[in-house]
Amino acid sequence: MSTATSIDHAWLQQKWQALTASVFADPAAADAVWAELLRHYSEPKRKYHNLSHVSALLRRAEQHQEQIRQKEMVEFAIWFHDVIYDTHLKDNEERSAEWARCAMIAMHIDEYHIPPVMECIAATAMHAVSSPEIPDLPLFLDMDLAILGADEDIYHAYSAAIRSEYAWVAEDDFRHGRGRVIEDFLERPSLFYTPMMVAALEAQARHNLNTELRELGQARSN
Repeated sequence: MSTATSIDHAWLQQKWQALTASVFADPAAADAVWAELLRHYSEPKRKYHNLSHVSALLRRAEQHQEQIRQKEMVEFAIWFHDVIYDTHLKDNEERSAEWARCAMIAMHIDEYHIPPVMECIAATAMHAVSSPEIPDLPLFLDMDLAILGADEDIYHAYSAAIRSEYAWVAEDDFRHGRGRVIEDFLERPSLFYTPMMVAALEAQARHNLNTELRELGQARSN
């Protein structure tokens, strides 16, 4: 659970080094990008979108490695997708995708890796599959939203962490905005794209979202 799990920095660094070595990145540049990733994801304002979230997604990717076709692309997307996260901004995903592009160029990684990573990051803005040409995109998006299907206590900690990230927003405004986000998710035919994630998480995710919506005082009429 990414709001409470202790962070194994050594494991994360090993994962980063293995990933960058697998695509023949420049070692010194990769070390510099690692330092910047740590700096961004360790910002005090981050209560959920932090290194614990990155770690949780990397571990999920390991669990689903047999279903992943392009391991390097998925792992880079995980590392970079929330590198820019400021709740005052409306274009975090676009900024993160551009940050990823610059970082991968700086590491002298073959450019063919870059567009699909950027596409995956951009897709998290609406959590919609934007390109059928990226076979791992549905699973990547599902892993990013897997927290929605967590046990109730874990989900409650997640929702509290999100509220903390928006501490500057007035309570009534937050309730309205968060309620709209939840309602938009609940309007979807399915929250998840891959059959295995639907089977494992869909029912619990809808329960969690409806519970939070009721707590926000905006229970759905149906």
